[in-house]
Amino acid sequence: MNAFFRVAAVIYCLLLSSYAIAKNNLPCGGVPGAVHINPDQSIGGFVASTAFVASTVTVAPEASVCERANVFDGASILDRAELSGNSTVRGLVNVGGTSRIYGNAYVVNFNGERMLVHEQSKIYGRAFLQGSLIIGGTSEVFGLGKVIDFAQLYGETKVCGVSIVNSFEVLVNDQSRCVQK
Repeated sequence: MNAFFRVAAVIYCLLLSSYAIAKNNLPCGGVPGAVHINPDQSIGGFVASTAFVASTVTVAPEASVCERANVFDGASILDRAELSGNSTVRGLVNVGGTSRIYGNAYVVNFNGERMLVHEQSKIYGRAFLQGSLIIGGTSEVFGLGKVIDFAQLYGETKVCGVSIVNSFEVLVNDQSRCVQK
């Protein structure tokens, strides 16, 4: 009888760990939601029931929009990118790669060429991005960091605090701008 309980305990532990692994692999941690139908009528990625994605937005099949994130005005969430928190993405913006936009980040571009947030970039906190930007590599914009106009970030750059990168500035590799109040 003792051996039976040991085997049952092992099976129970395996089932619990399998459930935890499966839940972590589900989009948005397994919360309720549905796939998005893209403007071209193709089946897109997962959108949590608490998030909002406009019908003009494209969400790639492996991308996800979680929590209370909002996506409007023809933005594209591509590859395996994820939006979450209270973040907002609007306009001519492509978020791709394994980039993440979360927290209260606000990302917008209504003029010029599409903004590209790609590779493994992270935009979070109360970060603000506006314009025809290119954010790539493992760049991070966070805190109250702002990147505007036609700026470009590559490599391992960081923009944080109350820092602003604007116009045609280009930051590469480990260049950072983190001015605190």
